Parts: sequence; structure tokens; C-alpha cells
Amino acid sequence: MAIEYLNKRENKKFIRTLEVDGMRYFVTGITGFIGSHLKKKLEGEIYGLVRWSHKKEKINGFNPIYADLRDYHAIAKIIKDLQPDVIINLGAITPVSLSFEKPFEFMEINLIGAMNLAEINQRYNKQLKKFVHASTPEVYGIQTELPIKETASVNPNSPYAVSKAAFDMYLFYMARAFDFPVVLARHANTYGRKNQTHFVIEAIVTQMLNSGTVCLGDPKPIRDFMHVEDTTDFYKVLIEQGKPGEVYNAGWGKGQSIREVVEIAKEVTGFKGEIVWNTIPGRPGKIDVIELDATKVKNAFGWTPKIKIKDGLKKVADYWREKDISSSTS
Repeated sequence: MAIEYLNKRENKKFIRTLEVDGMRYFVTGITGFIGSHLKKKLEGEIYGLVRWSHKKEKINGFNPIYADLRDYHAIAKIIKDLQPDVIINLGAITPVSLSFEKPFEFMEINLIGAMNLAEINQRYNKQLKKFVHASTPEVYGIQTELPIKETASVNPNSPYAVSKAAFDMYLFYMARAFDFPVVLARHANTYGRKNQTHFVIEAIVTQMLNSGTVCLGDPKPIRDFMHVEDTTDFYKVLIEQGKPGEVYNAGWGKGQSIREVVEIAKEVTGFKGEIVWNTIPGRPGKIDVIELDATKVKNAFGWTPKIKIKDGLKKVADYWREKDISSSTS
């Protein structure tokens, strides 16, 4: 089947022949952190959305389709022709601190772009069995009862969280009105990146391996950290077994403060240098604690994370010891 895709922003056409036998997955954000790991665990035909603006690099393990979520007509053409069985929506702009500077861009991508994908599938995809969407625990905001259950009120505390919460609400409306088969994933802060060093776990480990001084922000926030292998296993469970209309948390239920993570990282890396705190300005409306109750997914499917923080940090350190840190993107 030859399908012609048009990118209206650049007035370019892209023609690709698609083989459409068996289970078909359409994954947004497939070249991102979680998507690049998840694609290795999927069995079937995998088609991934790649933005035209994405840097050109070798693509393997999936069939790339070039378009932008914000381009309704391009996405509609793709979905009409491909008729995927499962949508996995990982595509988003995610740095929370950046959302305060660029709130309109976050809304345009995380809400309007995502709405395009959902509405198009509702209208034109008769084969859709499941729409797995990457939400975020940031939508819970500041909570007094910890760990946070899926039944907690949504209380977003940043433009990023508002953009994600708004789309969550839109998907719930679609589920009620049209039996749209959405499954929402809210998982702990994921680490284990292999090409970025500015997220907190990677920043801590790479600075310890590459410098005598580690510069960090506030040591007090507590987060429920989870290794990417556990996160992608969680997604696979939801893809295969998640019940439409439901939201599932994933995490340990008890987190570590950034200071505690630093102490564990010292042990793993052998770092003996200086830690300098509060070198990064705090963001407005910061959330002191995010710890997720994952009882629901454990009881329903027997899933729990497996890689504890010390073992996960060792994996990160082992990787970055073998990589030229100075050449990595930030």
C-alpha cells in the first residue's frame, strides 16, 4: 500500500509503502526517551510518528512516518490509511520549568496536538482497540495524602501539568461519550537516559563521573524514581491488559529526596568531591513530594517495579563511564 503524506508547514511530500498485516502500533514520541526503549518490547508492526523538525539520525526498529501532531490533515491521512490497532501517545513537550516560559507552545502540542490524534482516531479508525496515553503525576500537584492514588483530585501546578490534565479530562469525556478505549498511564519520574544529561538523575551521575564539583538545585524535593526498564514494562502491561476508561499509577510508593539520591550516587560512583546546592533557580509552584500508590496495577495485573534506586543508579553510572559525556546533548 503506497501512502503519500504531506507536511503543509514545509510543503514537502513523503511517500512510503506500508505492510499492514498483523497487529499495528502507531507510536508518537517514538524517538524520545521512553518511546525509543518501548519500541524494542513491542511485537508486531510498529509505526512511529517523527516530526519533520527532528534531527536526522539513523532510524531502526520501526517504520517512520513524518508529520507533526499539530497538522490535523496530515495526521488524519495517516490514521485513515494505516488503521492502527493500538495508539501509544508518548509525544509531548515535557520540561516543566520551560513551560513557564512557553505556556502557549505546551498547550499547542500537549493539548491541541493530542486532541487531533484522539479525535481523528475516534472519527476515522474503525480498528482501534486501545489508546494508551502518557499522562503525568504532575497533574496531581500538591497532595496531602501520600502516596497518591488514582482517585486523588487533579490539581495541576504548572503550565505543563495544566496541558496534560486538560487532555486527560478530554479523554475521559471521550470515554464516557463514545466508549473511546483510552488507558491513562501516570508513572514515576523515569531515569536512564542515554543522550541527555540535564535531567536530575543523569545530571547527578555524569557530574560525579566528570567533575570534582556537582552543582544542583534544591536538595529537599522527594520523587518516586523509576528506571526506564520498569517504565516500559509498565506500558507493555497496559497495552496488553489495561482496561479502557481507567488510569493507572506506577511507582514504588515511597520516594527519595534529591539529597538521598546524591548520597546513593556517591556510593555507586565513588565520588569524593564537593556538592554545591541551590545553584539552579526554583520554579514557581514547586511540588515538594510526589509518591505514587501503584496498588491498582499490582492487584489487577501483578505488576511492580523491579529495579531499586541503587541498582538503577549503578546502571546509569556504568553506561556513562563507557560514553564520552562531553559529547552528549544536553
